[in-house]
Amino acid sequence: MKNRILYILGLFLILFAFYSCEKVIEVDLSGANEAIVIEATMTNNKLPFTVLVSKTSPYFGTKTKNPVSGAIVSIRVEKGKSKYFVETEPGIYQLKGTHASPGFWYIADVEYDGVTYSARSFMNEVVTIADLGFSYFDGFGFFDSGYKVNTYIRDPAGKENYYRLKYFVNGKSTDDRGEISLYSDQLFNGKDIGLGQRSTVFQETDTLTVELQSIDKAAYNYFLTLENISGNTIQQSASPTNPISNFNNGALGYFSAYTFDRKTVIVKEYLKK
Repeated sequence: MKNRILYILGLFLILFAFYSCEKVIEVDLSGANEAIVIEATMTNNKLPFTVLVSKTSPYFGTKTKNPVSGAIVSIRVEKGKSKYFVETEPGIYQLKGTHASPGFWYIADVEYDGVTYSARSFMNEVVTIADLGFSYFDGFGFFDSGYKVNTYIRDPAGKENYYRLKYFVNGKSTDDRGEISLYSDQLFNGKDIGLGQRSTVFQETDTLTVELQSIDKAAYNYFLTLENISGNTIQQSASPTNPISNFNNGALGYFSAYTFDRKTVIVKEYLKK
């Protein structure tokens, strides 16, 4: 009888301890706060400047997109007058007919729900693509065979430069593959260099467009941290750690005023040269 009482008492203590542990670690993630996400870009070409404004969804939420309508969006050169965007679709704001020149700081402002979110970005001079070079990769395991491309540039001397390479195959961006190609000239300042990509390969029949973006340090830091924390998946989320944003007041995202150069080739024709 004594052993039976001790057994029941021990079982009761175990159940009580288990219940107590569950109470301590209980977390309601579904109530995580929303945050404003701003993706703002402007270039030196004639395309409209575009700003995307959205909100993150709470943890375990069902919404993947949550566009923000009714924001007041503007861009100005430092010490200049603001130019205001038009909302063309929910959460998509565009400014047409405005030219941006390299060598200036630009400021993006997004006002929503009584809060103004601001970011600065410096537009660097254009760095051109000197040439492209292809080498065949035989592939193994999870990696496909095909041609890798080197993008040759002449890096300007005497200043910090940051680059992002984008690739378009038959007119479609390869960004959805999750690879962000970023470069800092810390180790090749003022030199001729070939910038390569890691895993993407191209086929002989592909029409390939290589876009070399000259970005500023803030945009470089944003994309670098985005890649590091997202496992090479380009997707903004309400994660516990977010990329370094150049917007203030707790907004996620980035503002990048950049210049670019493009080169389009058909791979098999270029290989004959």
